[in-house]
Amino acid sequence: MNTTSDTHALKSKEKGLTPAIKRVRFNVHAWRPDPIPPNMAQVDSRLNYFTCTLAEAAAWNAQHPHPFHTVNHLIDEQAEDLRQRPAVNFPGGCFGEDGREIKSDFTYRELRAYSLATAARLRRRLQVSDRNASGTVGLLCSSTPEFILTWLGLMRLGISAMLLAYVNILERTAINHLCSTCNASVIFADARNYDRVKGLRDGCLAIDISNILYNLKPEKSPTNIISHAKPDDIAYLFHTSGTSSGLPKPIPQSHYAAVGVLPRLPGGGSAATFSTTPLYHGGIADCFRAWASGATIHLFPGTQPITAANVQRAVKRANSYLANACPVKYFTCVPYILQMLGSDPADPEDESGLRLLQDMDLVGVGGAALPDSVGDYLASKNVNLVSRFGSAECGFLLSSHRDYITDRGWSYLRADLDLQPHYYDFEPQAEQDGEPSLFEFVVKPKWPHRGKINRPDGSFATSDLFERHPTIANAWRYHSRADAQITLLNGKKFDPAPVEGELLASDVGKSVLRDVMIFGTGREIPGVLLFPTKEIDSAEDDHVIEQLWPKVEQMNEKTQTHARLPKRSMVIVRGARGEIPQLPKSSKGTILRGQAEKMFAKEIERAVDHSPEVNSKKAKIPDSNVMDELGLLFDDIVGRHIDPQTDLFAQGVDSLACSQLRKSISKAFFPESDISLPLNVIYDQGSVERLTKYILRCRVSGAAVPDGLNEEDTDEQLMLDLVEQYRREIHAPAGSFDHQKDRVVVLTGATGALGAHILEILLQDPNVSRVYCLVRAAGLDQAKERILQALRSRDLELPSDMTEIDSKLVSLPCILQDDKLGLPGSEWERLASEATLMIHSAWSVNFSLKLRSFQDQLSGLVNLLELRNSTRSSAARFVFISSTASVISGAKGDRPISEVLSCEPDDASPLGYSRSKWVAENILASARVSGSFATPISSSTSGLPSPGVGEERTPIIIIRVGQLCGNTRTGAWNVTEAYPIMLSSARVSGCLPDLPGEALSWLPVDVAARSVMEIATSPPDPPEPPRAPGQRYSQTRSQHLHKTPVYHVLNPHQEPEWSDMLSWVRDGDAGSNGNGDQAGRHTAGAVSIVPAPEWIERLERALETQDHPARALLHLWKAAYRGRRGSPGGVGEGSAAATARFDTRRTERVSETMRGVRPLGREDVVRMWRWIEGNA
Repeated sequence: MNTTSDTHALKSKEKGLTPAIKRVRFNVHAWRPDPIPPNMAQVDSRLNYFTCTLAEAAAWNAQHPHPFHTVNHLIDEQAEDLRQRPAVNFPGGCFGEDGREIKSDFTYRELRAYSLATAARLRRRLQVSDRNASGTVGLLCSSTPEFILTWLGLMRLGISAMLLAYVNILERTAINHLCSTCNASVIFADARNYDRVKGLRDGCLAIDISNILYNLKPEKSPTNIISHAKPDDIAYLFHTSGTSSGLPKPIPQSHYAAVGVLPRLPGGGSAATFSTTPLYHGGIADCFRAWASGATIHLFPGTQPITAANVQRAVKRANSYLANACPVKYFTCVPYILQMLGSDPADPEDESGLRLLQDMDLVGVGGAALPDSVGDYLASKNVNLVSRFGSAECGFLLSSHRDYITDRGWSYLRADLDLQPHYYDFEPQAEQDGEPSLFEFVVKPKWPHRGKINRPDGSFATSDLFERHPTIANAWRYHSRADAQITLLNGKKFDPAPVEGELLASDVGKSVLRDVMIFGTGREIPGVLLFPTKEIDSAEDDHVIEQLWPKVEQMNEKTQTHARLPKRSMVIVRGARGEIPQLPKSSKGTILRGQAEKMFAKEIERAVDHSPEVNSKKAKIPDSNVMDELGLLFDDIVGRHIDPQTDLFAQGVDSLACSQLRKSISKAFFPESDISLPLNVIYDQGSVERLTKYILRCRVSGAAVPDGLNEEDTDEQLMLDLVEQYRREIHAPAGSFDHQKDRVVVLTGATGALGAHILEILLQDPNVSRVYCLVRAAGLDQAKERILQALRSRDLELPSDMTEIDSKLVSLPCILQDDKLGLPGSEWERLASEATLMIHSAWSVNFSLKLRSFQDQLSGLVNLLELRNSTRSSAARFVFISSTASVISGAKGDRPISEVLSCEPDDASPLGYSRSKWVAENILASARVSGSFATPISSSTSGLPSPGVGEERTPIIIIRVGQLCGNTRTGAWNVTEAYPIMLSSARVSGCLPDLPGEALSWLPVDVAARSVMEIATSPPDPPEPPRAPGQRYSQTRSQHLHKTPVYHVLNPHQEPEWSDMLSWVRDGDAGSNGNGDQAGRHTAGAVSIVPAPEWIERLERALETQDHPARALLHLWKAAYRGRRGSPGGVGEGSAAATARFDTRRTERVSETMRGVRPLGREDVVRMWRWIEGNA
């Protein structure tokens, strides 16, 4: 583009703008796209003006250029070409304040004539007022002909109109701010708004336009008023709602951005649009889209209340409008209009609104989130519902336009795979455990119009977050705004809008609620403010909460744990006299959360203070009542009854609930004491019953019992008892293993880091005909979505053809600990008849849990063995992914730990996780001999059964995996593992520990996955000689244990060291962090390196006011650094963790990958550190 002329045009227009607006303006006109390659211009024949995005428009315009690049030129062009075709109509007519009817329908020729006549009248009023409004003026008007003609008339005069949102909440301070920012000295207002802006601020004049159309003579329109607007001149300005900052900000729109980027598509004369969207928002864009293609648009009159009945009447009048008008085929509105028209009606007579929507070719929705329940209902009723996503900064971005007969995915926006690489991208974001992978929508520099840029390369990161469709490669569902999410004290985030919308859209919500607002930023748990309908008396407030609670419980079951709403945090909002106050909202209907949180601060504090613990002013709870009171406390915080004898983790009591419970227990049972309960006290005790005993012991001693000193949990006899208990449930295999058979694989743990990399290999292996992934999920669709997200979030390779995935990958929802894995009988039978290889990689990696909390994992193992032993044609090979932690404490001097089963429970590290793996290995050893198991030495061994016939031909393989780390491609790790948690804790503590001599014997996860598959598919390998038996098992027991092959998959190198890592990441940051430190992150150079005890102290202090996953491991690290368990080992694996060596000779015989394992290098470490900075 001509830089000189463009700069001159800008200078000529900027006389009336302040410096703030000038800066915005220079972002406006990096707008002209590069020429589009011919192969990109093959646009879908189904393209229409209602759903055509700006990327599709650019491709169309490359082959079908149009002549108009300013709004004035568009109006003039269509006035000549389409003369008598209706351009815009307000169905039902419009009336002035005095009751006189004003013209409300305009052909294209009339639109030009009337806008010119209005321009002349506006010019005279400005001259009379003695104001020079050559720059920017304000326009505050409802959606009426006055708005349309004043707005177009101002553009004829070369004046930019700041379109002020017509809502009650746009306060005078906000209007003042916008006028001051834009240097606007005049505000044009209709009669409904004139009093609001009269005398607004010094030097700002309000001009009434309520009679601007009276006696207007378009046939006498002057021609000398036509301005020579340039494409990059500012045509008008929108403004933000001020949701985040509190004050709105102007968003200028150039003429080119308004109409130059639009396509002139054929067929506009055969389909009209009806829009309920206000003109000061998306209504203007709706007009331009229709006018550019020569279509008619009908606008709902802003002077009428927007009810379902009024909308239906207006559409009916639009369809009967003039003989030469085309029928209304496109309907567009904001979500709450759709809810009025189409939500499931209780009365069949009210289905007229639904029928209206069914009669439309397309029903567009945008501007805010439509509750899934409403959209799904409409789609199920054959409404062709299309989501349209755009922004004032960049125009129309995406839509969910598709084949409506076969595809009801209305909420998934469709990217054009040919256009996407050139115009936009979906950038992966930091993952949160248990949440879908999210991607930010980024507009690239070649996008036809960017009113804002925020990256050095000229792109615009929108802060809009999306999640990918599990099977449709180009389908993306809007999730939330990155800057509108609620961030809890523990750093977990969630978007409150869908939850609010679903509650309001529910049957019970519609009957008792007017509004809902969820809060929680900076707090431990979220809460909800409820605004009942005016018909609800204050005496019924408690009843309202009881009515809503079943729906909230239902919603809680579907949402992330941290976003669940506790009943105690639900508060009814009322004024001093019992009235229901207004919830502040933007003109789009979105909640102004900053304003609302200030306005309702007392109600929010009331919800927070409404804690369930016993009031500290009450008398001390008698010891005899502690268990009952504790049970009530659990029931209230968790939101359901908790059995006092059953393990808490197995009952779904998560870490967030544990944190709340610990604080509530302190207040309830030690109100006047300085007893500080251990951070992990809930999981350490494991049940309400055991926690009761612990509280009573603390009362007696007057101090908290230190972590890990519960004698019930240190008895290693429990490990032996669990082996004995579960091995009795195992039956003999039905057949013998055939190594040559085509492989059908059953895989668990595919959503974890190692499991996902194993699955990637399986999907690429031509010798694998099918993979069954068993995964926790509510149904088949969610199971598939979780598996594909696990692959995509780690940038793992997927077949480009989704049909290939569908034919090879089967994702089955299951519950491993349930009978027959929770599978339907037909699925169990199918797996039993087909499976030839089973890889069990799923296990709870929670270092806070005691051994007894892993019984569900052990039950799942036994159920999988039952499936394996039920296979008909041949007993499937069974591969169990264990951990080196199961034997880490058995290291003796410099002798490496052998690749054999352990006979001694104390070989495992003290963690419940490590002990559970030891138990699992020994259960598998008994399965290897068809259910037989040597009895402990304290019992008789004379009845030991002989090995079964299938023993040598039905191999069970145990693979102990060492410390894994990020893969060799992207550095992607597992955010729940100890080392990423330790390293990311620098965000809250500002420091990392100095660990002299700590070796980085870490193995990249993709390398580990290759080794696992080489072992799993290799011919049976002769076992190693058994270790000498210890005192707890008989010689016979030891002889049988050695027959189960064990492999070690780990990095055997004792270099580099921790100090090398710190040095490398510091150098890496200094050399590559060109964009500066990210908010809330610490680069390695900004992190202090301190002795380990000081690191513990600083981390513990930081966790008193902030939350971080390090909280769950703090008690282990504290014990390690106090000398009780030696080196940190990442997970507190004992004093041998840093120096223990493992024999890998057997593994290297069958795994080429393991033979080539090398020490980690500088590039590996820096790659992983950058991933941790961005994700952990």
